Amino acid sequence: MAKPYSNDLRARVVNDIAEGATLAETADHHHVSLSSVVRFLRLKRSTGNIRPAKFGGYKPYSLAAYEKFVRRLVAQQPDMTLAEIRAQLTKQKINVGQSSIFRFLRHLKLTFKKKAYTPPNRIAQTSRPSAAPCEGGNRGWTPKSSYSSMKPAW
Repeated sequence: MAKPYSNDLRARVVNDIAEGATLAETADHHHVSLSSVVRFLRLKRSTGNIRPAKFGGYKPYSLAAYEKFVRRLVAQQPDMTLAEIRAQLTKQKINVGQSSIFRFLRHLKLTFKKKAYTPPNRIAQTSRPSAAPCEGGNRGWTPKSSYSSMKPAW
């Protein structure tokens, strides 16, 4: 994103208009767009100055004030989903989106990764002990009657 125009340029544009120049002439003379000239004038009329709004900087997390509450929620139920956390926050009259909750939890290093459910490995067991492979040896976890890349057996 481009930086805002300098205060000096903004002042010169507003002064030219005050001295009687047209909007188009002022825009051409100062090499700015006509919409920029209009915005400078509107800003001068509404606020009394021509300074741009704050640009850049750090925006704090919306849940920063509720950090203890969020940590307590996650400690009570570590496998809580984002939707469940959001529901608990809403009960406390704290309205935030799920993406805000996700970013805040990641900031707090409270991420949750579910265990992968994978077929058995030749070297070491990586699936749940109760899971049994399909018939026919080590063909994976698809039933024998449904092969996605082959024609049905007749």
